[in-house]
Amino acid sequence: MPVESHMIRISDNASQPQIQDILKTVLRVGGRIEMVAGRIIIASFDSAYAQAIKKKKGVALVGGVDFRGRKVPKIIKKVSRKEQPDS
Repeated sequence: MPVESHMIRISDNASQPQIQDILKTVLRVGGRIEMVAGRIIIASFDSAYAQAIKKKKGVALVGGVDFRGRKVPKIIKKVSRKEQPDS
């Protein structure tokens, strides 16, 4: 199966060791942690392992995320040079 992006929602009552076990499981199955924000983990792994991760204690939800077809705007920051007074 191909590697796909997944969202993993950690339950509110999950302990720190349970969260670490979830992260280690993703890495153990050959996955990659893309982002962690609060109690949400975005990870890339083979979808065949989704049920195994979903059964881990502390996991509330595992679902596929599709980022294809979305354009990410490029942010360009322009900085104007301040003129320095002559000394």
